[in-house]
Amino acid sequence: MEISRVVQAVLKVRGWTQEQLAERLRTNQNNISRWLDGVEPRGAMRDQILALARESGVIEDEHAARTGVPIMGYIGAGAEIEPDYEQVPPDGLDHVEFALALPASAIGLQVRGDSMLPQYTEGTVIVVHREQTRSTTSMIGEEVAVRTHDGRRFLKRLMPGPKPRTYNLESFNARPIIGVRIVWASEIIAMVPARQIRPVRSRAQKRSAPRQTGKRGGG
Repeated sequence: MEISRVVQAVLKVRGWTQEQLAERLRTNQNNISRWLDGVEPRGAMRDQILALARESGVIEDEHAARTGVPIMGYIGAGAEIEPDYEQVPPDGLDHVEFALALPASAIGLQVRGDSMLPQYTEGTVIVVHREQTRSTTSMIGEEVAVRTHDGRRFLKRLMPGPKPRTYNLESFNARPIIGVRIVWASEIIAMVPARQIRPVRSRAQKRSAPRQTGKRGGG
């Protein structure tokens, strides 16, 4: 696959702007534009692009899975989710098919709430790593899925907190959550808007939704 198509696919799958991709690759937006126009990057930069493409499921690697991901719960973007109340079977609440390769360890989480509008609407499925693959501090400034020390899951922008080893969780249109401790975090590998989801339900999927507490859009 040509690099221009790889870069274009990464932007689409991640839902990133050229500026966000440039920030992730530690380069500038002009280079992203040049690659999209067909200029070939060289050396380490090309390797970084291909590694990100494999991680994003744009191109295959030896650990890729093409059949989709299980939805293993919900993630709060305004509606506070208490995972302890979820009844999640081993194979997930549901299964969403993708027409691209994804890491074998990828799982899906479905968004509940509206504090991350306009990019993430309620019902959107975000694809994340089941196990954390990067240090939490390396994800500062990114929109990430996190689990806090008290078991809550959020989709937020991760920022430094007021004390060592604490973080602030910011929303597009709600007040930030200040000074939380993070036990798991994952970048967003891919996202599927709710209107595009065509789930493949497994048997015995009649499960109640998790308990939601607090005001919608408040966190």
